[in-house]
Amino acid sequence: MLKQHKELSMFVHHTIETHEEAGIRPSKTYQSFVAAAANHRELSFIEKDVRNYITREVHNISKEDNAK
Repeated sequence: MLKQHKELSMFVHHTIETHEEAGIRPSKTYQSFVAAAANHRELSFIEKDVRNYITREVHNISKEDNAK
């Protein structure tokens, strides 16, 4: 899977953020997407992309809120 073909939709973004707020681990979040797609090959992203999104976006938003 080429880097330029990996993509997280807005639904995936929202689901990741919701799961992170609920304290669900990234691996379980990814597994929920795999279960919904019936196969990990059907997804346009890997578990590492989920973890990267959490690190870059979700945690950065939390830091900005704390700074305010």
